[in-house]
Amino acid sequence: MNKLNLLILCLALGLTGCATKNYGRQGELTQYEKDTMTCREIALEKAKVQGFIEHVDKESKFDGRSVLSFLGDFGVGNVIEKNAALKSANRRLTQLNDLWSTKKCDSEVVEK
Repeated sequence: MNKLNLLILCLALGLTGCATKNYGRQGELTQYEKDTMTCREIALEKAKVQGFIEHVDKESKFDGRSVLSFLGDFGVGNVIEKNAALKSANRRLTQLNDLWSTKKCDSEVVEK
């Protein structure tokens, strides 16, 4: 009976290691992007980053992986992952907004 309990414990711990959600990261703007992006491209990138943020918010809702993650590390891994993903997205969005202002895109009409 002890071997069965040990096997179940090992299996449960193994599953919790796979339970942490992974959202990815948004990269910082490169100098090449800053030099070459048009206002339209900046607007498209801003929309993509907003979509990424919405995706992270949607995926971070409570689900089965949240339960397994909670068993492994009390859900801390998911919180850290979400915060890091949102931090990278917000940093890129700030850079895009700065570039938008620098290139005076407010005065241009951006085609949709």
